[in-house]
Amino acid sequence: MRIFSEVFLKMEHLFSSGEALYKKNEKELREGLLIGATLEYGGVEPDTQFTCMGSLNGKPVKVGFSLSPEDYEGIKNRFTFKILMQSDILLANWKSYRIIYL
Repeated sequence: MRIFSEVFLKMEHLFSSGEALYKKNEKELREGLLIGATLEYGGVEPDTQFTCMGSLNGKPVKVGFSLSPEDYEGIKNRFTFKILMQSDILLANWKSYRIIYL
């Protein structure tokens, strides 16, 4: 049985207006341009699966991804110090991702 402090409930986080204004909510993927509306995650651990809701080439999508090992530590530090922006996660290098068209 897990102790409650080890369990992170997933929360939906909006990109700030500044992130949207400066296009920090956009990421170029092999399939085209992803424009994020929200990111869903509970904590930041090496195996955390992040979910971005948004659009890919104008079509609504849900993109699940995990961070690359080389970018994980920087994201974890920002999360720990409570200075993490959603764009930090979106624009980091990803280990893998999966696109679901809605």
